[in-house]
Amino acid sequence: MNLVLLVPLLITTIVAILSWIVAHRLTAKREIAGKRRELRVKYLIDAYRQLESVGNRELSSKWSEVLESAIADIQLLGTPKQVEMAKRFADDFAKNRAASFDELLFDLRETLRIELQLEPVESNIVFLRISQTQSNNPLFERMRR
Repeated sequence: MNLVLLVPLLITTIVAILSWIVAHRLTAKREIAGKRRELRVKYLIDAYRQLESVGNRELSSKWSEVLESAIADIQLLGTPKQVEMAKRFADDFAKNRAASFDELLFDLRETLRIELQLEPVESNIVFLRISQTQSNNPLFERMRR
């Protein structure tokens, strides 16, 4: 067997195999990081929506559970700053049975917009609440006629 031909062939084969292994590991790491990011963003969007839905409402058992879930998700997946704000909110709420999470909600929105590569928004967050009382609901008035 001719070693002059065999050595370059072996070196080429080894380099190709090592390159494939390195590329595979890098791709796997990138995929794991992407999935982690997707999961984190999904949970933080849900937490944002839950906090927003609780804002400016009378606290009932339903809304209490929603609020608890949002705070838990933020403590698990939020930035260190958001975790601290969630803790401060929980402590204030435990002491006073009321607390503001506006700063936390604003920070969540800012972080999520950065993660999703959206332009920053500086305006305040608006809580739209539509009352469903019979006296001021135009749909109810039309149905009565």
